[in-house]
Amino acid sequence: MLEIDGKKVSPWDLMQSFDADRFGADIFDPKEQARWCRAILIGGLPYMWRIARPVLDEIYRIAEIEPGHKVLLFGEALESCGFIDDVNRLVGPGGEVTTIDIQQYARDMSIGGVPGKNGIIGTFPYDFFGHLPEESFDVVLNLQAIEHAEDWTEAGERLLRVLKPGRRLVMAEIFMVTKELPWKIKADLHIQHLIDKIFAGIGRTLEGRPYYSHADLRQAFDWMLTDTDHFEWRGLEAFWGRKP
Repeated sequence: MLEIDGKKVSPWDLMQSFDADRFGADIFDPKEQARWCRAILIGGLPYMWRIARPVLDEIYRIAEIEPGHKVLLFGEALESCGFIDDVNRLVGPGGEVTTIDIQQYARDMSIGGVPGKNGIIGTFPYDFFGHLPEESFDVVLNLQAIEHAEDWTEAGERLLRVLKPGRRLVMAEIFMVTKELPWKIKADLHIQHLIDKIFAGIGRTLEGRPYYSHADLRQAFDWMLTDTDHFEWRGLEAFWGRKP
């Protein structure tokens, strides 16, 4: 936010009284600001992942999914993004896809302002896999569930427990925030205004969003995976490795 005369102000604070004549007095209601800013900020995964369709096909190839495989598909918006249909098609009628979608839980934790043990709001323990048999999956595919883990060493152990030796864990996320994003935003005044306005409306900051870099993930999985690698594409980041 800007600082004017020693006071921090957001774009909402600089809306003018006559703006209410055109848009309604609700624009000055903090609850309405939060409601609409959240609606703009979240819910875009099905749109973005369809833009990323060519990259998604490469992610499936890296995962080495084959007909007849048992796949654990974990993440957010699995059905609306088309992930479930995609993986079912790849494994065929002889395969099996187990899905765990954490989207609504992640939203509850984020909107509720609940911090994980790392102190970051919207992160939590990934204790969703305890009911699954050990070494029962040929592929573990995490699509859009990297940023919400409070500890990736702990979460990685839980995911890899259910993966067969020699098989791949592949994770990909369209991150809301990356290390490069803040300076990209500040390169354009209109973009900075829009981002500042959205985050001010929900009472958060861009810097407060969780993010795990490739280096962070390599360190977390140091002794658990071999042949790790990664790529980045327009804010989408993928990381993978093979269970020894």
